[in-house]
Amino acid sequence: MNIGIDIDGVLTDIHGFNLKHAPPFFKKKYNLDVVDETPWDIRDIFRCGDKEALAYWKKYALKYAISEPARKGAKEFSHKLRKEGHSIYIISKRALSCRKDILGVLMRTLVRNWLWRNRISFHEILFCDSNIEFSKRIACISRKIDVMIEDEISNINSFSTIVKVICFDTLYNRSCAGEKISRAMDFDEAYEIISSYAKEQRTDKVRKFRRILKRNPRS
Repeated sequence: MNIGIDIDGVLTDIHGFNLKHAPPFFKKKYNLDVVDETPWDIRDIFRCGDKEALAYWKKYALKYAISEPARKGAKEFSHKLRKEGHSIYIISKRALSCRKDILGVLMRTLVRNWLWRNRISFHEILFCDSNIEFSKRIACISRKIDVMIEDEISNINSFSTIVKVICFDTLYNRSCAGEKISRAMDFDEAYEIISSYAKEQRTDKVRKFRRILKRNPRS
């Protein structure tokens, strides 16, 4: 199967990173406290504007991109999938990664180096434009993704009409549910879900083959 995996929020715990580093930054610089720990967006966590959020990421973007570790089990998960013959596509809307200037080159390099340092196994990286609403959906279609592992609700809802989705559990996506949406608390659960999908796919192929044989019996 073709497996799509998001970076920010799936391979990394970006929400945990923000809840660790943002409170002292916003308290010291803007005298702002956490209003709600649940949201994904830093602006919603502190009820602040674009200016304040940009100042935060100017200070911490490199630290996050370079030093934030992969979630526990991510390396083993990717290696098991590849060993079993699945194709892995890293599909990300990482900020700046689609720019055609030096900042874009830098961010794409940081992402590739981060995947290498954390020993994440994959076949291809697809950088999707964060300014295009359905850019990740387009990427899924172009690579014929069978299962997408995602954390952001808007992306999950757009994927779930075309592929099976594993919602990687976080505080901000607990309300997300649907017919083609499964929920994984960690990479062990994600692996079990994919294994069940692969078994279903093999069973469907066998059934299809048997139907063909019935329609075209050997003379």
